Amino acid sequence: MALLDLSRVTRTLVTLVRETITASPASPAPLVVTSLPPDKLTEDNSVGIYLYHLSEEAAVKNQPWRGRPDTPIRFSPLGLNLHYVVTAFSTALDEHGPYREQQLMGLAVKALHDYPVIDDATELFGVKILDPLLIGDENKLRVSLRHVPVSEAVSYWTAGSHALRLSAYYEVSVVLLEPEEPTAARGRVLSWGVETFIGGLPRLTGSRNTVRFTIPGEATARAIEVQPAQAAIGDEVVVFGTGLGGGTLEVLVRGPGWSDAVAVGPAWGVSGAGDRVFFTVAELIDAVATLPGAYTAAVRLTRTTTGSDGRAHTTTVSSNETPFQIAPAVAITGPVAGVYTVTGGRFSDPTTPVVTRVSVAALVLTAGTPGALNPGEFAVGSARELTFVLPAGAPPGAHLPVRVIVNGSESAPAWVQVP
Repeated sequence: MALLDLSRVTRTLVTLVRETITASPASPAPLVVTSLPPDKLTEDNSVGIYLYHLSEEAAVKNQPWRGRPDTPIRFSPLGLNLHYVVTAFSTALDEHGPYREQQLMGLAVKALHDYPVIDDATELFGVKILDPLLIGDENKLRVSLRHVPVSEAVSYWTAGSHALRLSAYYEVSVVLLEPEEPTAARGRVLSWGVETFIGGLPRLTGSRNTVRFTIPGEATARAIEVQPAQAAIGDEVVVFGTGLGGGTLEVLVRGPGWSDAVAVGPAWGVSGAGDRVFFTVAELIDAVATLPGAYTAAVRLTRTTTGSDGRAHTTTVSSNETPFQIAPAVAITGPVAGVYTVTGGRFSDPTTPVVTRVSVAALVLTAGTPGALNPGEFAVGSARELTFVLPAGAPPGAHLPVRVIVNGSESAPAWVQVP
């Protein structure tokens, strides 16, 4: 009961008005009923039924459609209300012109009043009123006269360059615009039951890891717990929450701009203990290179239980996503001829844009050319290596903090000593 060609509704109204006026003893001859707008009517004794506006019908906007998926929206019909203006026109230049237009308007309005619902069975003097291409699809058109205030009707005409004409405004509802046909169907339900997930649904409340660094002048390394986690490749991350035990665990990771989360793969060494899940950031996420940046992690839990029928039932559910960061790994050596080398990364990627920034103390270094760096410049030589030169005027012997930020994710604290 949907259509795609809105002109079929207009053709139906034109047929209804033409057949009704023609059968009336007061019908003028010749009679012209058309879909032209009011300003395009030029023939004598003509009636224009013009579609000038449409709007969505709110009553069916959120209606579930049997046999059709809820998403994507293109598989559901679009309910429309069609708005028409009905106008009569006569070529007579004397007072008989307005009289004839008023006569035609009376006949047209009566026709639309007498047949407020048009469906497959609507027939007038042996003529089917509904357009032939709409018959057989359970289309039903409801026609109602809109109560347009006088001030609005006048403003409709004065907005243009044409004189005011006697008009009536109608609404036709509800017209369902034909949706796309689903490409897949749900399977038939052969059995039903209440499936309980023992231990509760998995839910994550956060992530954390430990960042270790040694401040210049201190002999013992410091260990700081960071939450949310900020881990480089090779570092361990803990996600924690509730309902994380009693089944097979997988970690799903979603990166910047990814439409779907992906399973990390066995190289991440996923394991669980109570309400905590551990994994180590590896070189690849599934088959994609691991790049620094902001990510989210979720836990997918699969549990197998034995039902009352004695058969094994496997249930798989996923938790919510919790954020964590993959930081660039940084190991600084040098200087050699005034150039420091930073290894770790990743600082670049051949397929994905990577934004890398380096700062020393309070100075943000500028990008330079590998092998020809000036003071205060850095250059990315490869995905695993970048080089930089200290800014001019750095005090000899001073320990200066170095920050490497890749895709908005900052490395663990590091320092260099000025020669």
